[in-house]
Amino acid sequence: MVALGILVFFAASAAIWFWILRNRGSVNLWLANLAGALASFLVGVVVLVFMAPEEAGSRGPAYFLYSLMTFTGVFVGTWLFVIARFKQGEHPVGRHFIAGACSVVMALITMVVWVTILPAR
Repeated sequence: MVALGILVFFAASAAIWFWILRNRGSVNLWLANLAGALASFLVGVVVLVFMAPEEAGSRGPAYFLYSLMTFTGVFVGTWLFVIARFKQGEHPVGRHFIAGACSVVMALITMVVWVTILPAR
């Protein structure tokens, strides 16, 4: 099980790193590599935590941390996605209000799906 966990850790890390570098757009290659390294490490750790056997102890603190990371990521990502889709000629307050509303809705949907699929133990 340990060898499988290490293999999945490296596979998830490499996939996330490759995806970030491939979709970097106009971002500097050095910064994209740094972001890829950090994101791939976080994804790998999440995979290892959820692959841990049940007798390894309580997942409470890790579950809370990764739940918080998930909701924050969905909130910020949706906000930035909605802001990027608006025309620059529109009023900034309106753009941010709509983006904030969409982000709250998406974070709540993610929370419901997260709790339904991965209940805290």
